Amino acid sequence: MRAAVVGTEPQEPPVRVMDVPRPRASGDWVVVRLERASLNRLDAMMLEQRTSEAPGAILGSDGAGVVHELGPDVPASTGWAAGDHVIVSPSLHWGLDERFPSPEYEILGSPTHGTHAEYVAVPAANLHAKPQHLTWEEAASLPMAGLTAWRALVTRGRLAEGETVLVGAASSGVGTAAIQIAAAAGARVVAVTASGAKAAEALQLGAAATVDRRTADVADQLRAATGGHADLALDPTGTLWGPFVANLRSAGRLVVVGKMAAAVATLDVQSVYWKQVDVLGSSMGSPRDFDALLAQVRARRWAPRVDSVFPLREIGAAYARLDAAERVGKVVLDVRA
Repeated sequence: MRAAVVGTEPQEPPVRVMDVPRPRASGDWVVVRLERASLNRLDAMMLEQRTSEAPGAILGSDGAGVVHELGPDVPASTGWAAGDHVIVSPSLHWGLDERFPSPEYEILGSPTHGTHAEYVAVPAANLHAKPQHLTWEEAASLPMAGLTAWRALVTRGRLAEGETVLVGAASSGVGTAAIQIAAAAGARVVAVTASGAKAAEALQLGAAATVDRRTADVADQLRAATGGHADLALDPTGTLWGPFVANLRSAGRLVVVGKMAAAVATLDVQSVYWKQVDVLGSSMGSPRDFDALLAQVRARRWAPRVDSVFPLREIGAAYARLDAAERVGKVVLDVRA
């Protein structure tokens, strides 16, 4: 099969598309013939640290395709059969505790070979039926960003109908998914974006108002949009803790899911304790989270925002697109091309 293989030696290209052995189904694992995969910021971060990867590493957490081969120990009760259209959950070995992942937890793509290839092997437990209304591109865009946003907003953030939700990095994969999840749950969304075009996209996805993060008065803009009484805030950037907490009501919740722009956040301590604010960490999600996400996607028939599609052979250009200022939503790989 063809796969995008990471160059783990400094003198090698960061990633090359080449022929490698196709995975085989063993135990209770299944081989999926992928139709589409997508890129995440995590892939770019791992590629930057590629010399620490094992030789022959194949990245990629997101994918959707067709069941190709079942391992001999896949329970008949799963109902899976060759030819089924599936979406892959990237959370491997979460464990029994819904509050946090097990010590064996990993995200598909490292060390287990990922989806930037024509085929991928995953545990049967990580397969889910593809929502029929989603295209292959949309289905491959959903797993990591959708799961991250769902757990952050719903499981950790306790999102409720009628609440006001602040969404940072609203044009990212997580941000676009968060807007749609919150809007579908009956919340009012205020999206933080970086251009007029991106603001228009956020409104189209379901946001009620937008704020331009390029201006110096982000906190003031948020106050104008919320009256300073937002219920829940989602920050994937690391830079919005201060203005978000300043515009949360008493007993509001700030959920943190990443460090897109800064690894260290600044926050006024009194603004947290005086208003009894919850600061919550969240990352990825459990099988139960993924089931709940898919249930909402099917019921409300929303679809992930796809920015662009690249053939696998142009994976270098796909990585470059992740950093494009005008990107909105997910960058997808056509692994058959």
